[in-house]
Amino acid sequence: MAGRFDYRQAEEIAAVFGRHKARYLFIGKSGAIVLGFPDTTQDADLFVKKSPENGKAVIAALRE
Repeated sequence: MAGRFDYRQAEEIAAVFGRHKARYLFIGKSGAIVLGFPDTTQDADLFVKKSPENGKAVIAALRE
């Protein structure tokens, strides 16, 4: 990702993780961005469910 993290990028991450049925939450400032607050950081913080199945789904989503 180049530049600042924005809502469009949050939607893209959500779509890819959704296609792979990965379980996650946006947390921190990236969570606030998803709720429409202005961006002040350049990263996305995700908390993923810890399980073997979800680990495989997250890896597949990140590779995509």
